[in-house]
Amino acid sequence: MPRSIKLENVENFRDLGGYECDFGETRFGNIYRSASLAFASEADIDKIASLGIKTIIDLRGDQDQADFPSPFKNDPRFKVLEFEVNGKGRLPKDREDQVASYLEMLEDPESARRIFKAFINADKPLVFHCNAGKDRTGVFTMMLLALAGVDINDINADYMLSFPYLPKMTKETREKRPYVPEIVITPSTELIPIVQAALLERYGTVENYFEVIGLSEDEIEYLKNLLGDHERSYGAVCFYKNKVLVEHMRLGHYSIPKGHVESCDKDGYATALREIKEETGLDARLLDGFQIDINYSGRKGKVKKVTFYLAEVDSDKTTPQKEEVSEIYFLSPADCMLALTHDSDRVVVAKAAEFYAKR
Repeated sequence: MPRSIKLENVENFRDLGGYECDFGETRFGNIYRSASLAFASEADIDKIASLGIKTIIDLRGDQDQADFPSPFKNDPRFKVLEFEVNGKGRLPKDREDQVASYLEMLEDPESARRIFKAFINADKPLVFHCNAGKDRTGVFTMMLLALAGVDINDINADYMLSFPYLPKMTKETREKRPYVPEIVITPSTELIPIVQAALLERYGTVENYFEVIGLSEDEIEYLKNLLGDHERSYGAVCFYKNKVLVEHMRLGHYSIPKGHVESCDKDGYATALREIKEETGLDARLLDGFQIDINYSGRKGKVKKVTFYLAEVDSDKTTPQKEEVSEIYFLSPADCMLALTHDSDRVVVAKAAEFYAKR
């Protein structure tokens, strides 16, 4: 598949698919990077929509976002998330300062954590960008690729592609902003390896970096597989006499009912009810007013978005689905929180229990 997407008024728009990684190869069609989208034409916007993109993550500084607002903000097909990267895209003086600026972007925990959480929680596919799509976009791309296990040479090659894909911006900068240092205009093959080596020296591993900036184990696992396959599921927190249904899955983890959409399902509600019936043998009814989405990775190379509803059942006499479920329990919300394997499931049950108690 082509990595670069040709647009009228937008440069450096490309897919992060096709790189060899820990789970085989990064997938096309999920995560894109780009230069500024502020001047996208109507045709550009429609073409980006045709890619299925739902979220725009804008890493430009506050002033650029105000002076050149995103044309995607008023389009209901997209959600625009705006974040200012630490350092505000300052112009470095030389190569040493360029390395320092890249590390500054990543090593402010609050700023970096907020941006990486956006990658986790935003609807996919998504595209993220700054002005040139080279520096701020480049270092966050570096971290996503590195966490997926992409080789440093491939990460560096991806970084260097910004130069041939920015002909108009490069020419305009040299003509109208002669004070901009050449190191800012022309990427160097030395920068990304130096930055990654500095990070590994400080944190030991890429995973440790993400832990230090405040991401949970589940969040790190999700980001590790972000460039893999994306799946959509639905499920429910099921109550019987104020106790929560918990499944001990044959794979070993403890979970709550959920599953993929099948062709027979007319909507997410139907998926949730069918999964409960198949996994437990119980007929459930969904309760109005509760819905929560979570994003997680339960398997290498795969991430899921799951919408959970609230349900009630009239019996605790279950028939576990032999292929997937070992045992089924009804536990108090407090004991359920202790039993569940994943933090994301605990968040769902906590919110569901609070809502159910108020009813």
